[in-house]
Amino acid sequence: LEWLRAIDSVVASMWLPLRSFTRPLSSAPRGPLIRRLAAVDSLQRRYTALEEETIRKQRALQLQLREAAAELQVRRQEIVSGSAEPTDAEVTSSDAFFSGREPDEPEDLAGAVGIPGFWKGVLGGADLHVNEEPAVSERDWEVLESLEEVRVEPWGTPGGEGDNDEMVAAAAAATGEEEAQEVPAGGHLLTFCFGPNRFFEPGAALLRSELLAHSLDGAGSVGPDGSAVLRLYCTEEGDVVGAVAAPFCEGRDPRSKVMVRKRKGKGKAGGERQRLGRPGGAF
Repeated sequence: LEWLRAIDSVVASMWLPLRSFTRPLSSAPRGPLIRRLAAVDSLQRRYTALEEETIRKQRALQLQLREAAAELQVRRQEIVSGSAEPTDAEVTSSDAFFSGREPDEPEDLAGAVGIPGFWKGVLGGADLHVNEEPAVSERDWEVLESLEEVRVEPWGTPGGEGDNDEMVAAAAAATGEEEAQEVPAGGHLLTFCFGPNRFFEPGAALLRSELLAHSLDGAGSVGPDGSAVLRLYCTEEGDVVGAVAAPFCEGRDPRSKVMVRKRKGKGKAGGERQRLGRPGGAF
């Protein structure tokens, strides 16, 4: 596309000097070079118009996709949470379970509301790994027990790319640095909704990335029962550029490993037990 756009400047550089010696004509010019330049200019204008029209159609299709996807995510969550039951049409159009006889209901989930442990099961089925090691630890799974909803939607800074210079300056001021990382215009927002749990510190303010603090809405706080809405802001390519996270209660952060060792003491049989916290990785 870049070399096609460059044709504009090439044609202009050759065409302008010739224009000064010509006047509007009632018929096509006869000079061979002028005719060729005029034809190339005409074709380039047609290409530019085609490109602009294609971009408009792509934006319209993306908007339709976002609106339809949002409706599907809302409906999915209604069924997962148990706030609504599926319709016969939704059930019979599935080919996941009805290739043969109807499966039996799990006895241990009799009378359950919605689909218990749905999002934990989704993450478990994804088989996530980092450097060939499981990305989700046993302590992570304990926190993920309370994960009730996950949403994916587009996000964008208030002014898009046009306000980027001001955003970079604001980010630099917020972090106290002379230069700040460029703020992307937008991308994908992943929202994780956690229900009541014993891991997040009740009533604590949510932690927000300094890079995006000046351009996004307030992060909010953890509920009195530990419930929280956490977010990951990603570029179109999937790189994380910002986050809204919750502080953990003391001793319940899955990122730290608590080790207990004996510390020898004079005059004490068996010594004294000491608890040590060591940083570790966590999903």
